[in-house]
Amino acid sequence: MFNETRLGTATVVEFIRPDGSAEPMSVDLQYRSDDPHAVTMRFHTRDQESTWLVGRALLSEGLLSPTGLGDVRLRPADGDVLVLELFTEDSHAVFHLSAEELRRFLKSTYAAVPAGQEVFDFDLLLKDLLG
Repeated sequence: MFNETRLGTATVVEFIRPDGSAEPMSVDLQYRSDDPHAVTMRFHTRDQESTWLVGRALLSEGLLSPTGLGDVRLRPADGDVLVLELFTEDSHAVFHLSAEELRRFLKSTYAAVPAGQEVFDFDLLLKDLLG
């Protein structure tokens, strides 16, 4: 039997508007050991929620250097700030987040499932797909 570990934290990021002003936005970061390569990011506004599935390795690499070529890009900025960019067909959103908060969260995910030891429970995946 597969023991699933779930980790999560809530944080506040700054949504950078096109005019350069910043607005605080709540974000939930969630990690599940049954999907060990991904981190779910749920962005909350007053009346909406947007969910993004982001590679754990991309987030780790983005702490040190620019990474991401597609819909998700992350890079260090000045001090403790990271710049996260999310792209869709019709929009582009920019966020500033704390490198230290992301580092702490990722450290807890790597304590649960170390790098290189990510394993999928294919029986559980098949059950979910066919269920």
